[in-house]
Amino acid sequence: MKFTFNWLKEHLDTDKSLNEITDKLTALGLELEEAIDPTEIYAPFKVAYVESATKHPDADKLQVCIVDTGAEKIQVVCGAPNARTGMKAIFAPNGAYIPGTDTTLKKGKIRGQESNGMLVSEREMGLSDEHNGIIDLPEDTKIGTLFTDIFSMNDPIIDIALTPDRADCAGVRGIARDLAAAGMGTLKPLNTSPVKSNGQSDISVDINAPEQCPLFLGRMIKGIENKQSPTWMQNRLKAVGLRPISALVDITNYITLDLCRPLHVYDADLVKGDITVRLSNKGESFDALNDKSYTLDEGMTAITDDNGVLGLGGIVGGVSTGVSETTQNIFLECAYFDPYATAKTGRALQVDSDARYRFDRGVDPEFTAQGIEVATRLILEICGGEPSDVVTAGTMPGWKHEIDFDFAYTQKLSGMIVPESQQIKILEDLGFTISTDNGVHKVTPPSWRGDVEGKADLVEEIIRVIGYDKIEAISVRSQNAIADTAETPHATSVRLSRTALAARGLNECVTWSLMPRGLAAHFGSNDNAL
Repeated sequence: MKFTFNWLKEHLDTDKSLNEITDKLTALGLELEEAIDPTEIYAPFKVAYVESATKHPDADKLQVCIVDTGAEKIQVVCGAPNARTGMKAIFAPNGAYIPGTDTTLKKGKIRGQESNGMLVSEREMGLSDEHNGIIDLPEDTKIGTLFTDIFSMNDPIIDIALTPDRADCAGVRGIARDLAAAGMGTLKPLNTSPVKSNGQSDISVDINAPEQCPLFLGRMIKGIENKQSPTWMQNRLKAVGLRPISALVDITNYITLDLCRPLHVYDADLVKGDITVRLSNKGESFDALNDKSYTLDEGMTAITDDNGVLGLGGIVGGVSTGVSETTQNIFLECAYFDPYATAKTGRALQVDSDARYRFDRGVDPEFTAQGIEVATRLILEICGGEPSDVVTAGTMPGWKHEIDFDFAYTQKLSGMIVPESQQIKILEDLGFTISTDNGVHKVTPPSWRGDVEGKADLVEEIIRVIGYDKIEAISVRSQNAIADTAETPHATSVRLSRTALAARGLNECVTWSLMPRGLAAHFGSNDNAL
């Protein structure tokens, strides 16, 4: 899971340093893979002035440029068609590592002309796929300005390893929530209030597979403009390895990473009739947005219209209703898909996606309604449009359960003495609710923590926030010269009896373990019945 430091601060009000944050992440169980400071990686890349650009004497498509770096004037052989006298560009000196091509520059000769460093393109800097020319900067750009300052790439990138049980931290807000509970700042409020709607949606939704898709929310938004997304959003997506495509696509990707809330957007004018969520028929197929075609088996979660399959629920959408720069009306999907069904389909078809990664692990079902409002608000801010009322199909899947908990159990299990008031504060900061019934404490995990099932899990939550490093180290060495035996008296008697009987020539018969026929059937015991 990758995110930037400033992205984290969108949700966490903190004055802690990058090192303090990354150290606490590992202590919380969100193990740090790496923290990258782009200002160090891109330090050699600066703005330079092309003082002259003349045709190479021995190559028609090359130019010999004299480049003023602010510190010196050097010669660079350049093959970019837009290289010209008087332009400002990004210069990479000898020894610089070029991230887009995975090469390190060396001084050399090109067709007999000495070349020192290079003038780089967007693709060579990892900004985009554009490589038809070098980066052309405004004339008033100051020579020597850092590349990272111009393209706002001075935000440190944090990469953490997530265990499968922490689906809530597959979103930046979930990570911020954990850090806030650990005293690293305050969780900022999130505006999830309903947006003002304008009438009913032209598209309705019907669910014929409630086990695979218990809840589906949708909304028509008319009159949008699918332009480029804002620079701040593009920069954040680029920082974590995603290529900006269009405002609508970028918004869905951004909210998936930001709030762990996968979404999908359909071009409403390409949807024929209404949307139906059903189980697929064997042999049905569709062209997916990942440039692949899939033939479905029976029983997969299919999103369909009157023409057929539009996509796989919780995994990938289809080309037939994909949005483009000409899209004017959209239908926004915000649904909850069953983790088991999603994982089963994804494995069968070998499809990996950011949406599947989160649905496999279990997204927050309660956030479905809030998520569609957050997404709608962001779409309206960037693309404009008129939203319809929310279309609701299905019901909220059950997730609430209570855990009887004695706060003294924390010391019994961990050995740490933690005041009850501190335990309550930690759990409540993490989103748990606590009530007391006839002297028994009952703890209800939040909707985004489907992994918390028992009282041992509650102890783990408390201790990881306090810090495992606070657990007192106790020697496991025996205080006696010879360690006491771990064998029980009964086990000793059995061992001695077996030895005595074997010494008298007897053989021990070990029989197969038996179990009821119905239970054995679950393990395929009768597949080869005699």
